[in-house]
Amino acid sequence: MIPIHTSQWPGAVVQISDELFCIDTCMCFGLRPSAGAYGSLADAGLDLFRANGIGLASRWVDDHLFFRILREHIAAYNEQRKLWHQEIIREGQHQDKGRIWFGGHMFEDGTLEEFDEDCRFDIKDLSGASPRSEEDARFSCNVSDIDKVSKILDIPWEYLKDKSFAYINPYIGFMWDLAKNEVFLADEKKDKYLQAIRVWQERTTHTLIDVQQLYGKLLHATLIAPMGHAYLTSLEAMLRLAADKPFLPRRPVKSLTMELNWWKTVLERPFVGRAIPKPLKLHDPKAYSDASSGVGIAIVIGNRWRAWRLKKGWQTLDGAKDIGWAEAIGFELLALYLMQMGGSERHFRVYGDNQGVIEGWRNGRSRNSAVNSVFRRLLSFIDDSPGSYSFHPAYVQSKCNPADDPSRGIYSNAELMLLTFPIPTALQPFISDPFVVSTNPAEYEAMSQTPPKTPKSPLTIPLAPTTHVTLITEDEDTFYDCL
Repeated sequence: MIPIHTSQWPGAVVQISDELFCIDTCMCFGLRPSAGAYGSLADAGLDLFRANGIGLASRWVDDHLFFRILREHIAAYNEQRKLWHQEIIREGQHQDKGRIWFGGHMFEDGTLEEFDEDCRFDIKDLSGASPRSEEDARFSCNVSDIDKVSKILDIPWEYLKDKSFAYINPYIGFMWDLAKNEVFLADEKKDKYLQAIRVWQERTTHTLIDVQQLYGKLLHATLIAPMGHAYLTSLEAMLRLAADKPFLPRRPVKSLTMELNWWKTVLERPFVGRAIPKPLKLHDPKAYSDASSGVGIAIVIGNRWRAWRLKKGWQTLDGAKDIGWAEAIGFELLALYLMQMGGSERHFRVYGDNQGVIEGWRNGRSRNSAVNSVFRRLLSFIDDSPGSYSFHPAYVQSKCNPADDPSRGIYSNAELMLLTFPIPTALQPFISDPFVVSTNPAEYEAMSQTPPKTPKSPLTIPLAPTTHVTLITEDEDTFYDCL
């Protein structure tokens, strides 16, 4: 409990009967209005630990995590902390709702390095502060050093929940393996989440609290199964539907069954985890995608291009689709092409002019069900592919997007056309390849980094004796006149 200052007592009056009022002089942990007050106190406590040389400490609400390092690395690490501190001074303190953090270095993917301290204090060698084992003496501190400061501050730890220093330890509901650089769900957590899904599926109707409880568990799991964001959209829809009448039992939306079955498949795996994220070095092949609802979809990589035709009725075939879906398909085709090009690069910067697709991919899902289906398909393909691929989209204005012209049927030199690759089965009802030019893939030259040539019309395809051209048409509209 945190005592409330007397100046705040008028705001803490509680009516307990018609005639009796009391003043709540303390804020109890767990009450929603207490979170900010508790957070300020807990942050101050961590700063006092750091000031006493026990750095590398973090917390989430009342869960505290302490790291220690080998003594031979203390000096080098403190020098690194000084550099971080200078970066933090430049970037300053940030706040996202109730979370306060410090900004550091700007990564290549456009995100800012985040710290939960300003790194002003050095790590101290406390190995001689008290008797300890030979193993503990190799490190900067041990549990007794933490307890010494805690006793001075009168922090009432629950010692039964203490975990000794180890390379694998639990924190915020996950197991962290520092030796393998992995974070994963413990078996008991997987069983708990699977049981929650089974209980849900045994019932025919659910209230808002039922939706919130299941959604909270699965949302937590997305931190180590990021693909799961795309399989929470049905629960998110139910959250919105049930918000106005929280106690009214409702039937689940139809798409939820499929999503929960996906979650069951994931949670039943022997290992549910991922590599601990780290800064990525992005490769920028100057890759762009775009779509035109009246013509088609195009991608540009370097100074080479490829275009596809949207078939008639694509907007209503197999559910309602819009330009957002077509833009997402362009993003998908661009990602697939980059993955099939080969090479050692795995993490790509790509560009597009549709904010909905860009933000949706960054968030891992889209409220547009058609776009979300595209994300699911691409994420599944990435997950099944050898190697670890990632795509980091950035916004570019339409007038600056090299893929804009070919998406509208305005093409540059055919000699710069990218080699064709099979249209994914799921997309074959919606798009076609108006030009199928086959050459020897072994002779495929490296992508040029120069910008595309100025579009010219009509399109000319110089034919060599060994070139085979197949023209696929559905009708004889003006789209094919240039051919």
